[in-house]
Amino acid sequence: MSQNNITGGLPKDKKAVIVIKKKSVPEKRLTCHFNPTDYTISRDVTWQFKSVLGKDVPVADFQGGGSNKLTLKLLFDTTMEAGAPKDVRTDTKHLWDAAYIDTGSKDAVTNKGEPPHILFIWGTTWSFEAIITNISQEFTLFSDSGIPLRSNVTLSMTQVVDDRNFGRQNPTSGGIQGKIHVVREGDRLDLIANQYYSKPMKWRDIADYNNIDNPRLIKPGMRLVIPE
Repeated sequence: MSQNNITGGLPKDKKAVIVIKKKSVPEKRLTCHFNPTDYTISRDVTWQFKSVLGKDVPVADFQGGGSNKLTLKLLFDTTMEAGAPKDVRTDTKHLWDAAYIDTGSKDAVTNKGEPPHILFIWGTTWSFEAIITNISQEFTLFSDSGIPLRSNVTLSMTQVVDDRNFGRQNPTSGGIQGKIHVVREGDRLDLIANQYYSKPMKWRDIADYNNIDNPRLIKPGMRLVIPE
């Protein structure tokens, strides 16, 4: 995933982003070459059905909800970048790394290493924090010397953070009231306030609503509730 602009493609700030959240090193932010053309979200819900004597329909007993699952395909093509095409694996290796154990950190409960969380961000109102459960890569274009220049990566991810948990952290607050803004590189609260309200000075409203004491500490990937 190159940080370079793609000739004829979307502007960088319009592309989907994947943030790799390793505990042992700073987060790595990867900008996709191209946005996905489609994606699939699924969810398992577990019920136990009990037959009732004399009834045609069993009684459904709810057991629990499962995690949301996201499957998508991403195209990587280094021939669209400025300069000589490079090995496409130099970009996609970061996704493969996210499918392996982060040896620099251990789970606090099990004391074992685990792969990092990733945050898939597309647009300003939706993101998906998950772990990679399956990754495959198909190479479709090569240089004369056999170096892969273009590939499709298929990712299957299982959600580990419920989007509905974001919002005011005050115990008396209700659910999320307003839009969700995913912080991007270069964002500031006054710029965000101007985007939604056309009033930069309303950055304090956003800060107060999200319990932000120091506006300089917002980071790419953070989700902010924009109060109505």
